[in-house]
Amino acid sequence: MTGSSVYENELTRLANLKVYRDEHISIQSIFVHYWNAFKAKYEPQLRPAIIENVEKMIKCRNLKYGFLFFECPNCNNYHLQGLSCHSRFCPSCNEKYREARTLAIQSKLLEANHRHFVFSIAKELRKYFFHYRGLFDVLFNTVNQALHKTIRQSKSKRKLNLKLGVICFLHTYGRDMKPNPHIHALIAEKTLDDLSRLKNFFYFPFDRLRMYYQYLLLKNMSDYLKVHATKDIYREFNILRTFLNNKYKKGFYTYGPQVSKSFSLSSAKGVSDYIARYASHPAISESRIQTLNLDNHTVTWFYDPHEDDDIDDDSLKQGRQVVTEHVFTFIQKLIRHIPDKGFHLIRYYGFYANKASSKISLFKKLRQKSSIKFAKAKLTFRSMIKSTYHYDPLLCPCGFVMKLNLDSSFIPSRKRGLISDA
Repeated sequence: MTGSSVYENELTRLANLKVYRDEHISIQSIFVHYWNAFKAKYEPQLRPAIIENVEKMIKCRNLKYGFLFFECPNCNNYHLQGLSCHSRFCPSCNEKYREARTLAIQSKLLEANHRHFVFSIAKELRKYFFHYRGLFDVLFNTVNQALHKTIRQSKSKRKLNLKLGVICFLHTYGRDMKPNPHIHALIAEKTLDDLSRLKNFFYFPFDRLRMYYQYLLLKNMSDYLKVHATKDIYREFNILRTFLNNKYKKGFYTYGPQVSKSFSLSSAKGVSDYIARYASHPAISESRIQTLNLDNHTVTWFYDPHEDDDIDDDSLKQGRQVVTEHVFTFIQKLIRHIPDKGFHLIRYYGFYANKASSKISLFKKLRQKSSIKFAKAKLTFRSMIKSTYHYDPLLCPCGFVMKLNLDSSFIPSRKRGLISDA
């Protein structure tokens, strides 16, 4: 009587119950079992941001900590929706965060060809970034400085104060979850001068860029450590600085191919989504976690080495690497990549910076404001469940759509702002 669409919706809903889904081991379940013991052992060494984000993630969608109550206007059926935690460490909540970040990036992009650059650092420098986390800011600023110094070589270009459009993304790990800070940068093949003239810019001199990047990074790190580190650490770094300048005669690694000859919406979505996803989820995808052994307290997970990506001959590849380790070791590898409170993993420079947005407001954008607004409106729990699991959680079997009843909902005062998620 209610129609085939309602019947199919209910059937899909039942098929997606956790008891029927072949789910991977969740990060939340690992921390539910082991966080208290881990925290009791290592709490003095844990940054406040780690404790806050982990404990919010553990409570995510747990009805004990709040829910929204939806009721059918036609029958007695209802639906309880647990509140999201908004933790920067939660795989579930960060699906929405990633989509929102992707839309924010696309709303700024000009309709132009872009380059996707990668700026890496020498492996000898990695330890400093995790001991002195302010160096992540140094890395961001160095990439921006190196790019703009590279394009302002002639006196005329310096006089016009040419600006690139740069969006930088910080990644702090590789596929093996080891510390590996590096910057992905999406760069428009355009420059904007002080007269608000936008011109094509295609040529990036890589040899010069690599040398500038290396020189500026080592100098800026030295200046930072002089102020924030002990004299012994500062002296140690400057010895290493001399060694690295001799070892890397051509500068640190940079890579910057064109995204595409025609920077279409699909390519923009692909690149921005690819880069943004690393800024919006833990250091490992849950699909790579194979087993959690509660008897011997071990986790088994895998990764495919980057080195194999460019090798066609399978016999020469390292192949999939499977790691079995104590759960505390696994947790340590994950939580060290949680950013501090207020730290931005995505930053805008040049004419993509907020303060310069008015200068490019008249130029044609990749996506219209109306399409961005429409896409943002779909970032609700109802729409995202429809997209992921292909059923409507608020469609009652009787055919009516359930309505939010705030009086019957349980919303802690600090989370009242989250009801907009519905």
